[in-house]
Amino acid sequence: MIAIELEGRKIKVPEGLTVIEALWDTGHDVKRGIGCLSGLCGACTVAYLEAGAQRVKFGLGCQTVVAEGMNVIMLPYFPSRMAPYDMESMANPLQELTTHYPELAACNGCKACNICPEWIDVAAFVKTAQEGGYESTADKVMDCHMCGLCASRCPKSIAPQYIGLYIQRSCARQRPIPPNLAKRLEQMAALAEDREFAQVAALSPAELEAYCHKVLGS
Repeated sequence: MIAIELEGRKIKVPEGLTVIEALWDTGHDVKRGIGCLSGLCGACTVAYLEAGAQRVKFGLGCQTVVAEGMNVIMLPYFPSRMAPYDMESMANPLQELTTHYPELAACNGCKACNICPEWIDVAAFVKTAQEGGYESTADKVMDCHMCGLCASRCPKSIAPQYIGLYIQRSCARQRPIPPNLAKRLEQMAALAEDREFAQVAALSPAELEAYCHKVLGS
């Protein structure tokens, strides 16, 4: 067992638990902020101070393992503005970036946003976006899981995660669709699998057994 301070309570929990597991282990009925539990969705952002440290760190509750003397809390969802837009109606979405996100120009490079639990250099990609390096920006934000922690620290009310998402979507529209993806999209549009599933669902138990043997080659 190790001693930690969790959500303002000094308690003991088994060693090796993640923050989420420690909350559940101590009877916290945590539902809000719990998502994939795999480090992908970004719903469970936490702030923590390690024993003897002075600087608060940030991470994901499903990935951050508690340690002796740690002081940790879960962070609530931070409200930030996502511009309404219809990308399908735009001839060149990248040209309209500052129309939808005019606050991008207000960034003064203070780097307060550089607290990403996925170690993305947020300030760098915002600067690149200001300079029009959109493909580079799209590459830099590939690991973003939209937790919004960067937006919570911006003194200019910029939401870097939504700007990055807009640029990713815009760049994806301008790239040629890979042939295998185009083929798959055509198959999905034709609903071929739906028709096949309907045929399989209508089979009798004996027919279904014969169908499975045929498909599996046994």
